[in-house]
Amino acid sequence: MTAPTRPIFVLDTNVLIDLNFWLPISLHGFFWAKFQESLARGEWVLLDVVVNEVRYGEIKKWCVDQKRAGSVRSITDDNRNRAVEINDMYKMIDDVTGNSTVDPYIVAYAEANKITIFTREGPRMDDTKLYKIPDVCDKLGISYTRVPKDFLDAIGFKN
Repeated sequence: MTAPTRPIFVLDTNVLIDLNFWLPISLHGFFWAKFQESLARGEWVLLDVVVNEVRYGEIKKWCVDQKRAGSVRSITDDNRNRAVEINDMYKMIDDVTGNSTVDPYIVAYAEANKITIFTREGPRMDDTKLYKIPDVCDKLGISYTRVPKDFLDAIGFKN
């Protein structure tokens, strides 16, 4: 009998920022080393658009290091085209501020690769607001979680 397969996750930018806030790289080297190892094993996905969205601090350097190591995956033209379609159907990008420009790419990538999104976003609370990742995932039948423990268990993280 084979062991059940664990889901693969693609991470939203806010997850990396939150992890670095609560577990700073300079203070929690063990966690970040294990996190990096699980990325290298392909247990989760770090997208180029997410790396580009991270703009400062230790987490930016960490992301750039992952890119140099060849652990960052690139969005394809098909992903880009699908992201445009998704944003046309479910407005996610704020045209004024440019906020959430990466979100449709994450959704398109997860949909194309049949993987789970890990985001810290909650669903929109008002129908006049932009769609959030959980809203669009629910509409398109894409798996997601907002719970760090779900993700950490799935990548086999043990302290």
